[in-house]
Amino acid sequence: MDGLGAELPPRRTFVWVLVLAAVVFAVPVVRTVRAATGESGGTAIGAWASAAVMALVLVVAPLLLVRSILTRHTHVSDDAVSVVTGGEVRQQIAFDDLTEIRVRYTGDGGKVMPSERILLSGEPRVGRGTIVVSRFHVESLQPLLRRLAAEVAERPALLQGDLERDYFQHAVTTAL
Repeated sequence: MDGLGAELPPRRTFVWVLVLAAVVFAVPVVRTVRAATGESGGTAIGAWASAAVMALVLVVAPLLLVRSILTRHTHVSDDAVSVVTGGEVRQQIAFDDLTEIRVRYTGDGGKVMPSERILLSGEPRVGRGTIVVSRFHVESLQPLLRRLAAEVAERPALLQGDLERDYFQHAVTTAL
């Protein structure tokens, strides 16, 4: 999209994991459907209900999550961060309007599923609330962190407290 700046590279790891899970879990769903076709009476109702619930939880839900991940795009320009979903800007905060930057991360997911995220608070141009930019959706936070480092250099109050400054500095030096 024009004027939104560079798109942070999307992360596909979770997409592949979820698609693989949906395919693997489709096998027991098919087996349950086969078993349900051979039943009659009250047993058939229970078997079909089980098959429907299994299909929704084990196949449809992961595929809907895949769709959600694939349609979300985060852009960083010189003056704003924008989140685009379904081809439409859903959230946008100008760097001038930022009031707080928070960095959160845990090592729970390791390198395969990192859980680093940046929370940007301020008065949004588009949408509402805090923008969350997460490694769940993007491959690299580095372009955003470089731009935020310039803002923090001008306005250190964006990081509230020494702990936030330490988290931010750690993120800037270690983020992919």
